[in-house]
Amino acid sequence: MMGLSVASSWKREHPRIPVESLCTELDDHRLRHALVVDLSETGLRIQRPLGGWMPRDLQLEFEIPEVDEIVWARGRIAFDEVWKVPPTTIGSMNGMVRTTGIELVASAERHRRMLRDYVMETWRQITEPADDWMLRAACYLRG
Repeated sequence: MMGLSVASSWKREHPRIPVESLCTELDDHRLRHALVVDLSETGLRIQRPLGGWMPRDLQLEFEIPEVDEIVWARGRIAFDEVWKVPPTTIGSMNGMVRTTGIELVASAERHRRMLRDYVMETWRQITEPADDWMLRAACYLRG
């Protein structure tokens, strides 16, 4: 997986985790492919090449990384911007990309639960201290 940096902000209620996963967007007119760059239990952020009209609501199909499951959901656009991506970024799109934040408004309860579990478990792994073996040592078990 790519180098993990935790994206969080005072505005966010739920943690976001960085991912690299494929996504397909479907609106009334066409099918587009994108790259999911971060996930939360309530939404995702995608990147794709510039161009095209963006509807307010769309259908999404995306993979939850490390889980053999395709999620079908309906999303609502929270923001749609053009970002400059540094050319030194390895494994990402270089140059100008269209970045869109999407709030998940409808999906199967099973998919929501799987997404929440994946995000929370990955968040826990990212944020827990790497050298906590001493805290879990048997000699400290009972103080």
